[in-house]
Amino acid sequence: MAARILIADDHDHLRAALSELLQKTGDNWSVCAVADGKAAIEKAGEVKPDVVVLDLLMPRRNGMSAGREIHAILPGVPVILFTSVTSASLDADARRAGFYDVVHKANASDLITVIRKALAKRGLRSASAS
Repeated sequence: MAARILIADDHDHLRAALSELLQKTGDNWSVCAVADGKAAIEKAGEVKPDVVVLDLLMPRRNGMSAGREIHAILPGVPVILFTSVTSASLDADARRAGFYDVVHKANASDLITVIRKALAKRGLRSASAS
């Protein structure tokens, strides 16, 4: 069964590119993408993803707020903050709020590694079957 990954980012081109990147990794991942924090919360409750990736700055709920609510709904699901904001205090705040990790958009290639680690920690196989 494919690992389910939910991503939320309000920039259409980035959301599409990220979805495509994740689907082309060779891993058995099913990607669902939404455009804002409120939609991320609703979709998380619907699809029960294995990993959630949230942009920080989104309409209708920012990533920090949406992440907290997703943790309340799905407490065991790793939530990753994917942001262009670089700040040690933001990273610390995200970790205190229960985020699995913070990945900076400038280092977008790190996102795949972090997702694989989050899935492995949950005991889910990320690599596609041969």
